[in-house]
Amino acid sequence: MRPRDIYAEIESKLPLDDFDKETMKGSGLPRWRAALHFLSVAATKAGLLVKSDGRWRVTDEGQKFVSLPDYELKRLMRSRYREWRWSHQKSKIDAGIANAVDETPPPDTSVLFEDAKEKARDEIDTYLDTLSGYEFQNLVAALLEGMGYATSTVSKPGSDGGTDILAYTDPLGAQTPHIRVQVKHRDQTASREDVAALRGIIRGDREIGLFVSSGGFSREARREAGNGTVHIELVDLDRFLELWLQHYSKIPEVKRSKLRLEPIHFLAVVSLT
Repeated sequence: MRPRDIYAEIESKLPLDDFDKETMKGSGLPRWRAALHFLSVAATKAGLLVKSDGRWRVTDEGQKFVSLPDYELKRLMRSRYREWRWSHQKSKIDAGIANAVDETPPPDTSVLFEDAKEKARDEIDTYLDTLSGYEFQNLVAALLEGMGYATSTVSKPGSDGGTDILAYTDPLGAQTPHIRVQVKHRDQTASREDVAALRGIIRGDREIGLFVSSGGFSREARREAGNGTVHIELVDLDRFLELWLQHYSKIPEVKRSKLRLEPIHFLAVVSLT
């Protein structure tokens, strides 16, 4: 779930007062948001929450404890955080987190870092939402080129013949397997039927499939991709951005400019003991 959606949900359902909304000097965030970031550290280390690329997701184990009373959940988080800290020999700087579950946190570099990551991802998502399906398709083709593949047969706007891109391991397409690519750029998850349709046009042993969906994939779609003898690789938006960053320097400059990303740097707090 996007953090901005979580924040909106909290603001609409919880009676936040002026104290909660007060801006913290260190982070520049409202007190309640700074506290949320701080406390989420314990939830993450306890295995109840996963943060990835600016998204938050409650784990399957976390779902089991959602109905616990507030004090029991805090006690669980505190206990598990301590176990994690001891097993990883964390620095004394981190030691106070486990005991601070009931307290308002002080300004912390990690809060700024988390907030910056979320804002950066939110800006990227917002920008990608403005792109047409054809423009997003061209980004996928650019990524494949950056990964060392030659591309051809990039479909034109409005066409929907099942194949958006053909990619080859050599410039002439003489070597196999070729990669038949389907690209979907929409809010909805790709369905099992979408994946099955791609499977239906893959040509035997000469090709493999690649399905890129900015809206992600349903469970049934992922299950469908694993069925049969034809390999179909699924790439959601998180994976696309991960690959884009990984191969960023090798993507042609003109095409890279369509999704230009810059790193941000924060001070890393390390133990001197």
